[in-house]
Amino acid sequence: MGRLIITVISIFLIFSCQDRKKSEKTKADNLIYKIKLSASYNDLRLIEDETNSFKYDTVIRNNLDAISDKYYDLEKFEDYHRVSNTILEESKKIEDTVGIIEGLCKKGAYYSNIYKLDSMYFYYTKAENYSIKTKSKYLLGTIFLNKAVINQNLNDYYNSEKNSFEALKILKNKNDYYLLYNTYLNIGYASFNQNDDREALKYFQKALNTTDKIKNNTTVLSLKGQAYYYYCLVYNKNNNYKASYISAAKGLSLDDFKTKDPHVFCNLNNCLGYSKFKLNDSNAKTHFIESLAIAKKANNIFAINTSNLYLSEYYLKYNDTSKAFLHANEVLQAANENKLYDDKLKALLLLAKASPNAATNYFETYKTLSDSIINNERQTRDKFAKIDYQTNEIISEKETIEKQKESILQQLWSVSTIAIFIILAVLLFYFIKSRNLKNKELIFIQEQQNAKEEIYELMLNQQHRIEEGKYSEKNRISQELHDGVMGKLMGIRLNLFILKKRQDPDTIEKCLPFIDDIQNVEKEIRQIAHDLNQNLFDDNVTFISIVENLFTMIKSHSDIEFILQVDERIDWDLINNNIKINIYRIIQETLQNIDKYAQASKVNLTMNKKENEIHITIADNGIGFKPDTSKKGIGLSNMKKRMEEINGKFILESIINKGTKINLIFQI
Repeated sequence: MGRLIITVISIFLIFSCQDRKKSEKTKADNLIYKIKLSASYNDLRLIEDETNSFKYDTVIRNNLDAISDKYYDLEKFEDYHRVSNTILEESKKIEDTVGIIEGLCKKGAYYSNIYKLDSMYFYYTKAENYSIKTKSKYLLGTIFLNKAVINQNLNDYYNSEKNSFEALKILKNKNDYYLLYNTYLNIGYASFNQNDDREALKYFQKALNTTDKIKNNTTVLSLKGQAYYYYCLVYNKNNNYKASYISAAKGLSLDDFKTKDPHVFCNLNNCLGYSKFKLNDSNAKTHFIESLAIAKKANNIFAINTSNLYLSEYYLKYNDTSKAFLHANEVLQAANENKLYDDKLKALLLLAKASPNAATNYFETYKTLSDSIINNERQTRDKFAKIDYQTNEIISEKETIEKQKESILQQLWSVSTIAIFIILAVLLFYFIKSRNLKNKELIFIQEQQNAKEEIYELMLNQQHRIEEGKYSEKNRISQELHDGVMGKLMGIRLNLFILKKRQDPDTIEKCLPFIDDIQNVEKEIRQIAHDLNQNLFDDNVTFISIVENLFTMIKSHSDIEFILQVDERIDWDLINNNIKINIYRIIQETLQNIDKYAQASKVNLTMNKKENEIHITIADNGIGFKPDTSKKGIGLSNMKKRMEEINGKFILESIINKGTKINLIFQI
C-alpha cells in the first residue's frame, strides 16, 4: 500500500512539472504578441523585463530579437545594443549557433548606426567566419552585403563588388527580394565606380526588375525611383543628358515623392534639373532651388550639398560668380561639419573657379585633401585587411588549440585511468583517518574567525558612533550660531547702521535698546555654551509674538510690508518645543535673506492647519533667483536640515522678477 502511494505521488509530481513547463512555454510564446502590439518605449522595457524572467532558449531568443528590432525602430540604439549583447552572450552559453550569429550581426548593425566602420567590420567578419565554420548560412548573405556596403563607403569598389557577388550566391535561393534588390544595386554601383558602365546599367536593371517581386507596396515605388536615380548617374557620367532626363522623369512620375519620400524626390529632381542644365535649358535652376528647399526641410545634408553644387555650377555658367561662390562655400562648410570629403573636393574646385584671385589657395587645399583621403582610405583598407587576417588567425589558432587539447586529453585519460584509481584508494584511506582531526581544526579555526569578526565589528560600530556624535554636535553648533547669534547680530548691525547717517537725539534714543540687545546676544552665546538645546519658548512668550518681533526688527530699517495670517485652530502650546525652535530659526533666516537680497516690498506669512499637519508659507514679491544655478549657502542647507530633523518637508519655489516662496510642512 505504501509503495502504491509513493508511485501515485511520483506520477502526480511528474505530470505537475510537465504542466508547469507547458504553462511557462505558453507564456513565453505569448510574449511575441505583446511585443508586436507594444508602441511605447516604457511598454517595451516592461516586456523585456518579463522576457528575461524566463530561462533562455530559442523562443526567448526570438522574443529578444523582436524587442531589439523595436528598440531600433524607436531609435533607442543603446537599448538595441544592450539586448544584442544579451542575445550573443546567452546564446554562447547554450551553444545556439543561430543566436550567436544573430548577436554578432546586431552588434555590427549598432556600430554601423554610429558610423564606427572598423567595429562594424570586425563583428560582421566574426559572424562570417562563425557561419562558415559551422556551415550555417543563416544571415550569411546579409553579412556579405553589409561588408560590401562598408567597402563601398571606403571607396574600395573591388572588394565591395566581390562581397556583393558572395551575397548574391546565397540570396538568389531565398525569397528576400529586398536584400536581393540592394545586392544588385551595390554591384551596379561598384561597376559604375570602376568605369564599367555597361555592367552597371545591367545590374541597375536587375534591381529595377526585382522590385516587381517585392510585396510591400509602401516602399516598392521608392525603390523603383532610387533605381532610376542610379540610371541618371551613369548617363550623366557619359554626357548622355537626354537619357538622364528621361530616366529622371520616369522616376518622378511613379509617385508623389515630394510628400511621400523627399529623399528620392530630391535625387531625381536634381538629376532632372542637371540634365536640363546640360541641355542649355535655363529653367533648370528652379529644380535645384526646389530640391534645396525640400532637402533643408528634411535635413538631408547629402541632397542639400548636391543642390548647392548644381546651383554653383549653374551660376558659374551664367557668370554670376558671387552666387556661385555663395553656394559652393555653403557646401564647403557643411562638408567640413559632417566630414563629407567628396563634397568638399567638389566645392573647392567650384570655389577656385568662382574666385580666381584665391584659386591657388583652393587648388592647394584640394590637392592636400585629395592626398590625405587617398592615404586615409589606404590605411583603413589595410586596417580592415588586418582585421580579416587577425580574425582568421584567431579562429585558426583556436581550432589548433582545441585539436591539441582533445589529443592531450585522450592521452591523459588512457595513461591516468589506473593511476587515478590507485590515488583515489590512497586518498580515501587518508581521508577516513584524518577526517575527524580536520573537522576539529576547521571548527576551531571557524570559531576563532567568528570571534575576530565580532570584535572587529564592535570596534567599527564604536568608531562609527563616535564619528557620528562628533558630526552631529558640530552640525548642531553651526546651526545654532548661524541661525540664532548671527541672525540677531546682523539685525542689530542693520539697525545701528543708521547712526552713520543721523546722530540726532531721537535717533540715538531709538538705537539705545539695540545696545541692550548686544548684551542679550552675549547672554545667548553664554547660554549656548552651557546648553545649546535651551528652550526658546517659556510660559510668558508665545510663538506668534516672537515671529512678530522679527517683523518689528526688520521694519525699523526697511519699508517692507509684512502680512501675517494665522489659523486660529493652531494651538502652539501643544506643539513640541524642538519643532517650534527649528521653525522659528527657519522663519528668521528666511526673513533676513529677504531683507538682504530680495528687494521685496511685501512679505506674506501664512500658517494653516490641514488635518494633522501645519502648513507655513513665506512668500515675497522680490527679484527671485534660480535655485538650480544659484550658489547654495549655509543658510538654505541649514533650513533643509532643520526640516529633516523634525521629519518635515522643505519646498523652495523662485521665479526671476516674480518673487520667492518657501513652504514648510510638518506634522503636529
